[in-house]
Amino acid sequence: MEQYCPRCHEQQVFKASHSNVARHAGLLGMLIASSAASYSCPTCGKIALAEFPEEFQSSIKKKRTFMIVGAALLLVGIIAAMAFLELS
Repeated sequence: MEQYCPRCHEQQVFKASHSNVARHAGLLGMLIASSAASYSCPTCGKIALAEFPEEFQSSIKKKRTFMIVGAALLLVGIIAAMAFLELS
């Protein structure tokens, strides 16, 4: 979803890159870091989610919720698989 900066209305915003900690934390770390990443404009800098239009905010909030739920399900799946292998 392309979104222009709500301040300058000229530049397209982009999501900040993942930190090195998230890269080393594996898939779960990447999912959580991606859901918490902020948006930036090349001209204006960091932009709060509250400054974007309501439809963009709701779209981002849904995506973040799904990523966090996916990370939680992945963690539960890994624990269940480890428990199953331990019992076998």
